[in-house]
Amino acid sequence: MRRFFPMLACAAAVAACDPAWSVQGHVAGPGGLAVRGATAVLRCPGQADRTARTDLDGVFEIGGTGAGPSLQCTVKVTAPGFAPASLRLDDGCDDEPEGSDRCVVAVLAARLELR
Repeated sequence: MRRFFPMLACAAAVAACDPAWSVQGHVAGPGGLAVRGATAVLRCPGQADRTARTDLDGVFEIGGTGAGPSLQCTVKVTAPGFAPASLRLDDGCDDEPEGSDRCVVAVLAARLELR
């Protein structure tokens, strides 16, 4: 009986979880080489910015819980020595719930040009 209550509490917690969303991307420079340490900022109207840095492969991920960011959001990508790039979230949204203006999964690619 002791094991039943923790399992019941765990099941209730899983059932109450908010859905998750993710904005992922790859940042490359001229020649397609990965840009390490670039900053990606998710900017959505009326919300605080969310920021991530690219890893050694030029990949970033910004995520959270809830309905997902609006299709009106943009991702601004900057890196030292490169001109900034702006990507529209609706251009990379791979999972948009029917009848919604939200994006659950977006995959973006940014090509930065040297300054």
